[in-house]
Amino acid sequence: KQIWTDGRLSRFEPIEETVVRSPRPLFQDVTSSVFGSTKSFDLQMRPGLPYWRARLDSACGIDVYGNNGIAVGDIDGDGWDEVYVCQPGGLPNRLYKNRGDGTMEDITERANVGVLDPTASALFVDFRNIGRQDLVVVTVDAPLLFLNQGDGTFQHKPEAFRFASSPQGAFTGVAAADYDRDGRVDLYLCSYIYFQSEDQYRYPVPYYDSQNGPPNFLFHNELTTEGGGFFQDVTAAAGMNENNNRYSFAPAWGDFNGDGWPDLYVANDFGRNNLYKNEGSRFRDVAAEAGVEDVGPGMSAAWFDYDGDGRPDLYVSNMWTPSGQRVVEDKAFAAAPDQAMQDAYRRHSKGNSLYRNRGDGTFESTEAAEGVEMGRWAWSSDGIDFDNDGSPEIYITCGMLTNSSEKDLMSFFWRQVVSRSPTKNIAAPAYENGWNALNQLIRGNYSWNGREPNVLYARRGARFYDFSGVSGLDCAEDSRAFAITDLDGDGNLDLLLKSRLGPQVRAFQNNWGTARHSIAIELRGTRSNRDGIGTHVEVEHSGKRTGQTLQAGCGYLSQHTKRLHFGLGDSVRTGKVQIRWPSGLKQQFEGLAAGFRYQIVEGSSEIKSLPFVRRKAFLSRAGISGDNRPVFEPIWLLEPVPLPETRKGPGFLCLWSGRQPTAPPGMPFHAVEVASESSDLAAWYALFRMYLFDYRTDPALPLLLLIDERGLAHKIYPAIPDAFVLRADLELLQDASHQRLALPFPGRYYTLPRRNYFRLGAAFYWAGYPEQALIYFDEVVRSAPANSKAHLAIGHIHLEAGRYGPAREHLEKAVKLNPDSADAWINLGGLETAVDDYTAGLRAFEKALTILPDSAFALVSAGRAHSKLGHARAAEDLLLRALLIEPQNAEASNQLGLLFAAQNRIEEARKHFEQAIASQRDHTGAINNLGVLYIQMHKPQDAIAAFRYGIQVAPDDETSYLNLARVYVMMGDRVRGREILQQLLSRQPSSAAAKRGLAELVER
Repeated sequence: KQIWTDGRLSRFEPIEETVVRSPRPLFQDVTSSVFGSTKSFDLQMRPGLPYWRARLDSACGIDVYGNNGIAVGDIDGDGWDEVYVCQPGGLPNRLYKNRGDGTMEDITERANVGVLDPTASALFVDFRNIGRQDLVVVTVDAPLLFLNQGDGTFQHKPEAFRFASSPQGAFTGVAAADYDRDGRVDLYLCSYIYFQSEDQYRYPVPYYDSQNGPPNFLFHNELTTEGGGFFQDVTAAAGMNENNNRYSFAPAWGDFNGDGWPDLYVANDFGRNNLYKNEGSRFRDVAAEAGVEDVGPGMSAAWFDYDGDGRPDLYVSNMWTPSGQRVVEDKAFAAAPDQAMQDAYRRHSKGNSLYRNRGDGTFESTEAAEGVEMGRWAWSSDGIDFDNDGSPEIYITCGMLTNSSEKDLMSFFWRQVVSRSPTKNIAAPAYENGWNALNQLIRGNYSWNGREPNVLYARRGARFYDFSGVSGLDCAEDSRAFAITDLDGDGNLDLLLKSRLGPQVRAFQNNWGTARHSIAIELRGTRSNRDGIGTHVEVEHSGKRTGQTLQAGCGYLSQHTKRLHFGLGDSVRTGKVQIRWPSGLKQQFEGLAAGFRYQIVEGSSEIKSLPFVRRKAFLSRAGISGDNRPVFEPIWLLEPVPLPETRKGPGFLCLWSGRQPTAPPGMPFHAVEVASESSDLAAWYALFRMYLFDYRTDPALPLLLLIDERGLAHKIYPAIPDAFVLRADLELLQDASHQRLALPFPGRYYTLPRRNYFRLGAAFYWAGYPEQALIYFDEVVRSAPANSKAHLAIGHIHLEAGRYGPAREHLEKAVKLNPDSADAWINLGGLETAVDDYTAGLRAFEKALTILPDSAFALVSAGRAHSKLGHARAAEDLLLRALLIEPQNAEASNQLGLLFAAQNRIEEARKHFEQAIASQRDHTGAINNLGVLYIQMHKPQDAIAAFRYGIQVAPDDETSYLNLARVYVMMGDRVRGREILQQLLSRQPSSAAAKRGLAELVER
């Protein structure tokens, strides 16, 4: 609590303190022993995402987020789980084989699963019921199916997924279940929209309850044992299109009502979650009636029985953030005008949720009473019995983005993004600008809710307590996912941690469970799916009962072992072991001895047992430290890039400042001193270099580029290497295969990567270089002619430049490709009014308004068109509507002023011109219109004051100078008129209007 003295906060005193002690960490980091001997781990996994973002061309698909998961499964039936590690674009996913002693070897290339596409998650499942674990790899663009050939290799099956409708977002989490109980395992895939570029981002609106996200998909397994068939999209047919419009991260299958039909919980960011109740192969969203909508930033969910009553409870990972809590509770927080919205925003920062299953189809919120709300920025979480006492502990991975700067953007996020959210799905420039700014800053050095340690809770008595400090698992490395497996076969569950920072994977051996007993159960279905996914097993011991359901895909981007481990505490034997298979068959065993792994076949009374092996004493080695230094190195580009200006090669272009570099003898080497060129040149190349990488910082000079005869850049150097390297690179330029050097490791793309030229074009446009932006927007439509946003951007630039022919060509393509784009119709309307076709312009603006009825810009544009056509009443109505929506819209006020002035409604005109200037102090149109109105009112001194104010706030706009000079001439003061025009010429020597005015004064 706070202690205040003399009106000042003097100190804090603890209200409650929990002390957790352990003679040694509950887990020990054995990464160096498990992975240390593999070359790929040292070269690829030890470096974290910040390292690779500075060393890979962004065209390879790498991004800032690091949302890449981990999966384990026994691919060869030797009793040991292999490990599949998902990677960002440009780095191959890795498959590591457990040698049988807890150490790993890399078998990626031999197994043919080195996928280079940016990968979110993966699952090992026996989809064909033939005793082999197939592999689904979920890349951001498409799910891929690899069939296990039974010899340690996998074969990609093309077109294995048949979508009924096109995906709209990036794929994220995946989970498997036999939802219709036909004996084959089906799949559910989640979709999300990340910020990649202005051409493809969809802002979540409103922030607290966004329902403009991409759809998720349910796939029915129609594969044959021989590998024929496919997965069929049955989302709509199964009823799962209900509320299927959110930003989804993770699915979790679980039979919450115990009827034998697997239900599905979906964790959604920016709002409400889904609980799809399975009513016999068809689903209904019952999240609201069950009490588990859990409005918040849902990251993942997990089913487990935390209180031992035999019913699966639900734990949902969200965000616990003090900065968000402060902002939401502030009286100035304007995003929530009513109590319901206030509560929704409060839930977005309060932390994780724990729902106790009442057994009647509803759930009770118990996270506060159980002490498990605080999970920081939580990602994956699950309930696992690590200490073998018969009840689950809760482990949570935490942290968003840790970059090199300790400056953190979390407060900025809540103040400048969340608090600016509209209350409904409408355009909101301030909100969108906040998102854009945030997404630019995190691609530099700023952190965003970084440096957060992971959390471990253990239940003691009637609640959970934070055991993180003694766990050995409280890494602060932007951890995302984790996989549970028994690395050394000793009967204790170990943990593999996947993080954004390096080392990307850590292995932890369980010290915690060694003092108690346990068993493991392996299931093999016969009537049910062979993996036994969905089977519920309940074990009695010491007066307790512990239940688990076999899952495939859980938490966030994670898959655990398919062996069910049960802690028995001090018991050396179980009581009853009851098994309910997905087929409905029930079996019961009793008196299973601790210390064994049991293999149980559906319908068979025989049990095969294998003893746990002796706990492995991993060699004591120094811990592996990650390399997270974002340092630029010479990089071959994945595909050549046009320069922002015309240069010809082949050869080297060097931009330098300070000391002139020495050109290597006999080498085509063009050195350009930046200081001797226009400031624009330096800005062009700064933007060019910055946006070639996902890691964006101001470039240092010298900057060296290898360019070909067409002026395309192929390689970029942060410093000038020696002549031998340059000569070798120049020779490689003629070798078409040199682009393979852009990637550090071999692998295969299944969706060919493409450079995001829209990103480059947008960067140049917003920096004030529209002609350079055209170079890159043209590249977009060259490779993707159906990209409506690129056509819109090109048309807009031509329109602003007065090139009406090409503007029309591209704007008409934009509305043809995407007739639902209000921006495209607005621009087309602007083109028509620019050529004085106000009738056609009005039609275009009205079309925009059918799409976005509350677009103030479209209302103002349509109002102006009506005014030009003489429709004064219609114009007034539209302009007043615009002001009702945006009271500070300066142009709406200005146009109303013009409309009223034309009707001789002088006072109303003056009021609206003044309102426009109050809304935008440098609105030169309104300023000059007010000055002209004062002249009409025979108030020349007021007109002079208005025009002088215009010169003060917009000294480079010539209109105020010209109007002021005219006033002086009208008053007979030709000397002052001449002075004003000369003042304009001193700022704009090429001003034709100023020269013409001076010439007229001389003639007079």
